[in-house]
Amino acid sequence: MEGKRGRGYMDRLLFLSKGDEVKLRVLHAVGRPIDELTVEALCRKAGISKPTFYRHFDSKYDLARWASDFMCSITLDQIGRSLTWDEGLESYFALGLSELEPLRNVRSDAAEYERCCAYRAQRRFATIAETLALHGVTVDETMRSIIEGHVRMELHFSEERLDPTRTRDVKEIVSIFKSFIPAALYNALATPLDPQ
Repeated sequence: MEGKRGRGYMDRLLFLSKGDEVKLRVLHAVGRPIDELTVEALCRKAGISKPTFYRHFDSKYDLARWASDFMCSITLDQIGRSLTWDEGLESYFALGLSELEPLRNVRSDAAEYERCCAYRAQRRFATIAETLALHGVTVDETMRSIIEGHVRMELHFSEERLDPTRTRDVKEIVSIFKSFIPAALYNALATPLDPQ
């Protein structure tokens, strides 16, 4: 889904590093729950060697964390920096929906997925706080609470989108999501610092 100024996630995927290209190939090799796959099978399907795999991941369970980091880095993390809310959210949900099967499969190990969610919550909090600081917004106790609540909602809402019975209409998903964003946070990040 492209934003108003043509900066959809597909544009950003054109400029992947070699490392991210390899990692994306491995993600696309996950055709069933991660617990059922060996590193050897992933490497074979991705067309890479085991040393290449281990250069990028400590284990097959690192795929969930990398996928989360990668998706956020080119979409949600850019809100208020180079993207508007609509552009970042549309890109995030469009990318997530386009990668639905591998995302579900890498999240199939419950304990690893819980660790991944805790990591993502900390990382997203730090990124949002940093972006607010770049906008000159003080992250006081009230804003900390707003960010924490927003990140919890973001994680829950994102997980719900992986349910196959939910809508696949990105515009509708974004509209629903935006209705939950606290006004103070939304307004503070409404204008990107460096629109591209």
